[in-house]
Amino acid sequence: MPTGTAEHALVRRALTILGILSLGSLAGAASSLYLVNHYPLLLIALSPLGRHLLLVAPIVDPVAFMLVAVLRRMAFYLACFQMGRGLGPSGVEWLEARAARFARFVRWVESVFGRAPHAVVLVMAGPTVSGLAGMTGMRTAAFVGLAATSLVVRMLFVLGFAEILREPIQWLLARIDEYWVPGTVILVFGALVYQWRRIRLARARVARLAA
Repeated sequence: MPTGTAEHALVRRALTILGILSLGSLAGAASSLYLVNHYPLLLIALSPLGRHLLLVAPIVDPVAFMLVAVLRRMAFYLACFQMGRGLGPSGVEWLEARAARFARFVRWVESVFGRAPHAVVLVMAGPTVSGLAGMTGMRTAAFVGLAATSLVVRMLFVLGFAEILREPIQWLLARIDEYWVPGTVILVFGALVYQWRRIRLARARVARLAA
């Protein structure tokens, strides 16, 4: 856990950014059936999920797609990195405690990371790896360069794969445009139920810890 005022402030800022980005992602997912056809770049700026990237890739300018997708995901990774930097080496235990279902994966990534940290960031850049990079003291410039390279390669792969699937994707987008209103109602309802369940589970964990 953070041991000083500066570290606490860094974690708070990172958590604030992650919260804002997560709310944007939730809003983007809930309105994705409308945004994907009418404001596709806004959709991936809000919610750069794999399915959104694949649907948007064949219908927008490739350069714009790369810029928006890489910058949006990089913002999330950087926030995770800064949170890890604030938590320090003991943050691994904190991460495991808050991701109990993925604790084994976190420990595996940590073991691999200890042997080849730069290679892991280059090949497996993501929230968990970004947090570990910050916890282990990797230089910010090195992390940004490796993570950005990893993202660029992934987005190029998405563009290529989407081009192969261009016709079925366009057919699907046409169907989505026909039924986006009822579909959005279902998505919003599902998002509300999901958030309600998360709040209930969080309260249950707090109650168990307090018992």
